Amino acid sequence: MLSNTCRYAVRSIIYIGIKSSVDQLINVKKIASELDVPMQFLSKILQIYVKAGILKSFKGPTGGFSLALDPYSVSLYELVKIIDGDQIFETCVIGTKPCYSKNSNSMKCPVHDQYSAVRSQLTEFFKNETLGAIMDNYANKTDDFLML
Repeated sequence: MLSNTCRYAVRSIIYIGIKSSVDQLINVKKIASELDVPMQFLSKILQIYVKAGILKSFKGPTGGFSLALDPYSVSLYELVKIIDGDQIFETCVIGTKPCYSKNSNSMKCPVHDQYSAVRSQLTEFFKNETLGAIMDNYANKTDDFLML
């Protein structure tokens, strides 16, 4: 459903959210090592979130990343949309072009009606699930972030 890039990104942001603080930044080398993600690739992904205002980045020997926003104000939808766009929440499950027209029902794909309800639920879930809630769930269950 989500691209590998998006999964790496979300896992990394959760990791940063849990491990960083005002006094402790998390560097990309540590994140890449802990989550088994290629460091150069991860660095590029995280810079996208810095540009989007989700993360802060600090350079230098003690530099690294921290969250720029209250994690309870950042939805999973926002995190996914930044990397994968919102097509997953709008397009046909079997990969056709948008399978409906607002002005006509004649262009529906064979699974449109069944998937439409699922897609609505999925969209609601992603919009209502916050980074903070996800971090809380991890913090309450385990310290093993390799499971992310």
